[in-house]
Amino acid sequence: MASDDTTLVLDEAGASAVKLMLSKLDDHDVAAVFEMVGGEDPIGDLAAEAMKDRNIDL
Repeated sequence: MASDDTTLVLDEAGASAVKLMLSKLDDHDVAAVFEMVGGEDPIGDLAAEAMKDRNIDL
């Protein structure tokens, strides 16, 4: 787990890769990714966006 002073930054290629991976996951797995990162940082933002687009509730 990352410490509180660690910042995650995704470049455009990394963000595209995460979006692609999220698109391949089942709904419950996308929610699990969101929960795993605590809904924070770029991956949490991308997971939240995928959840909104797919109408996934926690």
